[in-house]
Amino acid sequence: MLYLIIALALAAAVIMAYGAKTRTAPVLQFSDNPDYPQPFGYKCQWMAVKTENTNEVAKHLNLMNMQPANWSTGIEGAYEGKFFVSPPVNGWTLVVNSLMPDITDTTEQNPLKVIAELSRVYGEACYFGTHRVVEYHAWAKALNGEISRAYSYVGESGETLVNQGALTAEELEHDLIFTELEEDELITPYEEDVLLIAKEWTTDPMMGQTSLELGVGLVGERE
Repeated sequence: MLYLIIALALAAAVIMAYGAKTRTAPVLQFSDNPDYPQPFGYKCQWMAVKTENTNEVAKHLNLMNMQPANWSTGIEGAYEGKFFVSPPVNGWTLVVNSLMPDITDTTEQNPLKVIAELSRVYGEACYFGTHRVVEYHAWAKALNGEISRAYSYVGESGETLVNQGALTAEELEHDLIFTELEEDELITPYEEDVLLIAKEWTTDPMMGQTSLELGVGLVGERE
């Protein structure tokens, strides 16, 4: 249900952005001209895989209609529902798609299942998601085929969707410790917390690093 809510909210945002100009969906054009990593993260979902092999990650995800895409056009496509598999950043390959199934999905495309499988192959994989309209915030880490930590909260319903595994050192360091709705002092996550834990666990989605390289990734679709 949450996946449907987020998808509808993002679809509404797209309509607002483009509806004033045209009634047809924008035609996405992807460039293979290398460029520097582009910041992303707000109202988005992504996975981070501990590998520099972009092609193998894309193949593992069984993406269809793949084509080269640089950062700027790949991220644009990701916000339109495409899967952008990035060139490596600091040893991580990022898989970005604002409309991918979220942590409540009941199919094999649930991101917890996906990162568990990716970590079985590559050792470590993480998932991050945030959407301010419904206040959906989530992060999860998988090591060697097992989910070691997962947390997700949706503010619209005041519900903790997942709270699995022990708090990590990074969560404790940054006081990312949240309460349940029925407790007297309610402490809940925000989208900035998602970006922070992503930076601490993997690489900064806002690309604040000083050592960034030109690159080209891949863009594709799932059935």
